[in-house]
Amino acid sequence: MVQNPREAASSSPIRSLNLPALIQVEEDAHQRPLAISLRRRRLGVASVDDLWEIDEEWWRESPIVRRYYQVTTEDGRPMTIFRDLVSGEWYRQGG
Repeated sequence: MVQNPREAASSSPIRSLNLPALIQVEEDAHQRPLAISLRRRRLGVASVDDLWEIDEEWWRESPIVRRYYQVTTEDGRPMTIFRDLVSGEWYRQGG
């Protein structure tokens, strides 16, 4: 039996790194990011530099279906964000 990689073993000394952090994103009519709210500051999206989707673990109760965006904000900061296509929530990869 394959262990669920999303469930942390209580006795495991291993801790997850690069966990996604829930964020607020202003999006257009096509669900593309226009602005990101970080620490009560609105950062406009200057460019979308890359876009990809993943659809994994479809056989599980909670599949992973995400649309990722590599963006550059108006202050020049590169950032990887994604929209969880199951819940509709936005996350910043690497928090």
